[in-house]
Amino acid sequence: MTDQLQWQGEDVIVAVATGARIPARTFHWLCSLAQLTSRQLVAVEHKQDAHVFNGEFKLRTVGPEEFRQAMVTYFSQIGFTTTHVTREHQIIEWAAH
Repeated sequence: MTDQLQWQGEDVIVAVATGARIPARTFHWLCSLAQLTSRQLVAVEHKQDAHVFNGEFKLRTVGPEEFRQAMVTYFSQIGFTTTHVTREHQIIEWAAH
């Protein structure tokens, strides 16, 4: 989704896993899209216990540290319980090559 969330006046790419995780190949494609469009990326993945969603989420962000912090705050305000947050700066650099 590209029209659901903004950061500093710019649209953010929001990717939500349809299962427990966003496949690595898809995530790399999203990173390339973020770089090509000069947008930040936030990916929401669901945590599961024995194939059952347990209500926890994992956030993965591509962008500066301020963006990561803003996304953690935003998602916690709307009720997402994040237990793991990663900033994927190395993937965006890799996708450029």
